[in-house]
Amino acid sequence: MTTMKGVFLPGDFTAVLRDVEVPTPGPGQLLVRVGASGICGSDLSYIYRGHKTHVGQEGAAYKGVVAGHEPSGQVVETGPGCRRFGVGDRVIVYHISGCGRCSNCRRGHMISCSDPERRSAYGWQRDGGHAEYILVEESTAVPLPDELSYVDGALIACGFGTAYEGLLRTGVGGRDDLLVVASGRSGWPPP
Repeated sequence: MTTMKGVFLPGDFTAVLRDVEVPTPGPGQLLVRVGASGICGSDLSYIYRGHKTHVGQEGAAYKGVVAGHEPSGQVVETGPGCRRFGVGDRVIVYHISGCGRCSNCRRGHMISCSDPERRSAYGWQRDGGHAEYILVEESTAVPLPDELSYVDGALIACGFGTAYEGLLRTGVGGRDDLLVVASGRSGWPPP
C-alpha cells in the first residue's frame, strides 16, 4: 500500500478526507499503524473557528497537515538507529516533537522546546494520527502496556500526559494540597 486516507481540517466547520502517501521512516523514526487517535479541544477550536495560534508562532498554528495529535498504535517499521522500539511494539505518541538539544528537551520537556524551527506538534505542524499510519520520532513514543487499549493510549497521549507532566514539574506529592485553575477547553462550545 502506498497511499492512505488522512483527515484534514479546512477550518470551515468540516473535516476533509484526502489521499496521502504512506510515509517511510528515516533515521530515528517509527512508522506506527494507528489504533486510535483522539480529537482534542484544540482540534474542535480549529474546526469551528478556523484559526488558532501558539505563543511565539506567526499565523495559524495548523499547517494543513493530517490532523490528530492524540494517537496510539503499533510499530510496523523502524528507521535506522532506532533502539527503544521494534516492530510489534505498542506505543502512545507524545504530541510534541522538540529539537532534542535544548535544555528543556534534554530534561524531557519537549512541549517547552526553545527551538521554534524544530518544535512541532503532531496534527498541527506535522502529520498526525487521523490516518492509518503516522510517522513519529522514536523520542516521542512511549510504551503502551498490554493491559491498556489503543483508546486508553489516545486518551493518555495529550490529555492525561499533559496533566501528568505538569504535576511532575511542580513536584507535588500525595500529601500536598493542590488547586487547579483553568479556563476550560479552548473553543468549546462552538459558536
